[in-house]
Amino acid sequence: MAEHNFSDEDLSKIRVVFDGFDVDGQGTINSTELQAALTALNPETTPEFAQAVMKNLDDDHSGDISFEEFLDMVKSVKTKPREDSLLTLFKKHDASGNGTLNASEIRGAMRESGVKLSDRAIDYLVNKADTSGDGEINYQEFCKLLGR
Repeated sequence: MAEHNFSDEDLSKIRVVFDGFDVDGQGTINSTELQAALTALNPETTPEFAQAVMKNLDDDHSGDISFEEFLDMVKSVKTKPREDSLLTLFKKHDASGNGTLNASEIRGAMRESGVKLSDRAIDYLVNKADTSGDGEINYQEFCKLLGR
C-alpha cells in the first residue's frame, strides 16, 4: 500500500466515486460491481477486461478492491505524465531541434536524470523504438516507447 498524500477534499471526492462503485455497501468493490462500473463507462467492456482490471487492482488477492487499493490506483493515474509533459520532455532533449532524438540526445537525457545505461543499451533502445528505421526516435515513437 502506497502513501497517498491526498488532501481531505480529494479523499472525499475519491470516496464518493468508490462508494458509487460499491453498490452493495460492503466497503469493497467486487467483480460484479467493477464489471457494472466499467460497462457504464464503456458499453463494449468485456468480462475478460474487467477480470484483468480486478486482478491488477486487487493487491491482496482478496477478490475485492478495498478503498486503499482504489487509492493506490487513483494515485498511479494522477502521477502518470500527461501528454503535454511528454512533449515538453521530448522537446527539452531534442538538442538539434529537428523533431527527433538520436542516441546522443537520449544519452544526455539519461545522464541528466541519473540513469546510467551503457552506450550499447541506449543504442538498443533507439533501435527498438525506431519503427521508421531512420536511426532516430520521433515523438510518436517516443510516446510508444514510454507506453503512451
